[in-house]
Amino acid sequence: MEFFDPEGAPLVTPRQMVRNLTHRWIGTKALQVETCALITFIPHDLRALVKALRGEPLLPWKGYREVYQGYIGNKRVTLALSPFGAPNAVALAEELAAFGMRKALFLGYCGSLQQRVRVGDIVVPIEAIREEGTSFHYLPADVPCRPWQEIQAIIVDVLRKNKVPCHEGKIWTTDAIYRETRGKVRRYQEDGVLAVEMEFSALFAFGISRGIKVGGFLVVSDELFEGRWHPRFFSLQLVRGARKARAMALEILQEML
Repeated sequence: MEFFDPEGAPLVTPRQMVRNLTHRWIGTKALQVETCALITFIPHDLRALVKALRGEPLLPWKGYREVYQGYIGNKRVTLALSPFGAPNAVALAEELAAFGMRKALFLGYCGSLQQRVRVGDIVVPIEAIREEGTSFHYLPADVPCRPWQEIQAIIVDVLRKNKVPCHEGKIWTTDAIYRETRGKVRRYQEDGVLAVEMEFSALFAFGISRGIKVGGFLVVSDELFEGRWHPRFFSLQLVRGARKARAMALEILQEML
């Protein structure tokens, strides 16, 4: 079955959804966000970034989404917390785009498929293999899901300038976290795929389809390359890697403005 409908206008729009799930007395202007956004998936990351950028909550979104306005010098940026999973992440991206976002930097987490890619390392995707459902509603099945190259170039440049090692390559996006089987892991390992996560292929597809500049990078939080799952969610390596990634995200965001 072909899910992609190139001419189909949605019956439910992001703008309508936000207006119906926020206070009805709030005008459209109050819901506007900045053109450049930094979006993460972990509340601790969001809190740290909000603090670093002197962020203030965008109150019209309160109760529906966690959205903040931050400052880099005298320039304003949007900060937001995304739910996990491709459909939820794209829904947030659609809604922010409906109210003014034109560039988005995503800071995510992933599981390593390669022995050289360890917990706390940074992965910069050049393409995401599509094993989720959302991207197929935005792009035909034969179109690769790739990030906006200008943003990825900024990411790599900032990391190199700060002497932060990174791994560039393909990643695997799945929406079935409990179906990351040994066979699939082995096959993707052999193909040189670096890591697995749950959102990026759909976010890249959304960006291509909607003309929104979407990029991002990931921190390795767990490892699957030995044929077993090794979670390292509270390890010192991950804490250090996440702290470094947040610092880099702020510099990258500044270059995106």
